[in-house]
Amino acid sequence: MKTPKPIQDERGIAFPMAMIVMAILTSLMIAFAVLATTESQVANSQMASAQARALAESGVERALWAMTTGESNPGASGVLLLDASYNLVPSSVSPLYDGSTFVAVNDPVLGSPIGSFKVTVADGAVINEKVVTTIGYVPDAVNPIATKKITVLVTRLKWIDPICALCAGGENPPLTTTKVQVGGSATVNASASAHGSSPAGAYCSGVTPVAAVASNGTVKTNGNPDLYAPPSGSEYQEGTTFPSGMILSDSDMVTLKALAKASGPGHYVQGSQHWTSPGPYPDGLPNGLIFVDTPSGNPLSNTSPSSDMITAEISGNWSSGWSGWLVVAGSVYIHGNISMSGLIYAQNDLKLHGTGNGAIQGAVVSTNRVDSVSTTVDSDDIGNAPISYNCPTVRNGGGNLSQNWFVKPGSYREISGS
Repeated sequence: MKTPKPIQDERGIAFPMAMIVMAILTSLMIAFAVLATTESQVANSQMASAQARALAESGVERALWAMTTGESNPGASGVLLLDASYNLVPSSVSPLYDGSTFVAVNDPVLGSPIGSFKVTVADGAVINEKVVTTIGYVPDAVNPIATKKITVLVTRLKWIDPICALCAGGENPPLTTTKVQVGGSATVNASASAHGSSPAGAYCSGVTPVAAVASNGTVKTNGNPDLYAPPSGSEYQEGTTFPSGMILSDSDMVTLKALAKASGPGHYVQGSQHWTSPGPYPDGLPNGLIFVDTPSGNPLSNTSPSSDMITAEISGNWSSGWSGWLVVAGSVYIHGNISMSGLIYAQNDLKLHGTGNGAIQGAVVSTNRVDSVSTTVDSDDIGNAPISYNCPTVRNGGGNLSQNWFVKPGSYREISGS
């Protein structure tokens, strides 16, 4: 048998190979050309989407401005007005804030149109919360190429309206009463005049203090305390019913907790604490909002485990002073030369054993959420550091708390729809 010889003449292979290479190169060129066109479209789409989101967020900022300015300057144009219970005044909800009017936005340099947004503001589930829904459109709402819809809860620190300088009760468990003891050389001044080292009381419009010391249950005095009544009020009042505007609800506590967490080191802490001076944490107490939470993070209640029964203790020389809100999901014990201004708020018991030349200006509140032994004094003031009623200082935390409306942490949602 003869063995076939291999093909030795390859002169015809160059042309098909060249055609194959040309086909591959042509496919790649077409793919690159299509990709270049698509990339431009994708980039334009992403830019339009980012612009639409920014326009929607501009609507949120517009609503925040309208409510904040409406409180400080109600006669200004384009503001939103709130009544005493934070409800929107219907006449102020113009088309700018009912979702029916588009606000055009132009390039600040070129003046060319960028897009528009619309805003809807509605009352929320609690008095100091509003629901803001905004939609951004690019390049306009008639033929948009991009839209973004955002909903947020906006809130502001609830104004605490104290009706006493030292207040106890308001959340005591059923079938229990709050017991207050004021003794020694304690001074509680809610009058319009200064008394010794205790300055005159300061008042808020629409808030009427009823007593220097008030309790849901009883008030007992011993020793030589000095109680000075507010105008048209009394030195102390028993069986007091406290208004809801003076009590922090669980919803309020959640908001304050989130704000404290966002405020920096030392503003949110868990478990029992002991501070010995104003200043940086951990030994000191920074100015502003301080939230002391239970170790579990759960709300304090009459059924909370013993591990959640905490105390925030303040002692030492505080002559340099501290200001803000100290909110404790438990008890507060203050002793030493203490100078503080703002709000001291304990959801459980309170002890004040001041010494030296310190003073507390604002209000001290203990709501007695958890009842222990019936003979326990729920609020005890036997020191010589005076408490002076000052409603404006309570509201602004001695100048360290903003009264502006802001986005509630964790409430930002980007949703579908236009």
